[in-house]
Amino acid sequence: MKNTTPPERAAAVLAWLRSLKNDRGAMANLRCALVPARRHRAWPLLARVGGIDDPIAETVAALYAYHPDETSNGNLGDTCRQLAGTHNSFDGRFRRLLACDRNELCERLRPIVLAAKAKSIPVNYKTLIEDLSWWGERVRIRWAQAFWAAGAEETAATQEAV
Repeated sequence: MKNTTPPERAAAVLAWLRSLKNDRGAMANLRCALVPARRHRAWPLLARVGGIDDPIAETVAALYAYHPDETSNGNLGDTCRQLAGTHNSFDGRFRRLLACDRNELCERLRPIVLAAKAKSIPVNYKTLIEDLSWWGERVRIRWAQAFWAAGAEETAATQEAV
């Protein structure tokens, strides 16, 4: 899996995850991938897609196991914008995400996805895999544009109405 392009990798991992979606035991074992002391429980499954010791595959598989509702629209910035709603307190959490390196980011995604699950907000896992693979300034900018652009558009619309 490591010799494939991020889009190919995303397609393969997601096809595999979708095939396991209704297997409660497999989903429980995949959730263990985010717990260092229990990671080994996910390895037999992750080995099928070359995901052992691959932080991106481990993270996305575990997140999918927590919240398998997915969308093909947007990126994590859009998801975070929907989570923030009218609460400005989410802004700081999102800024911390943007400041992370890839490994730290993988650790910080769990609460975001669990919050999305709680609010029934689907996640674009395909784009998430690609973004984690290419994590850098360009991805940060795309997430930031998705998160803050909607607020700027709403403010402009409000000012025009006045």
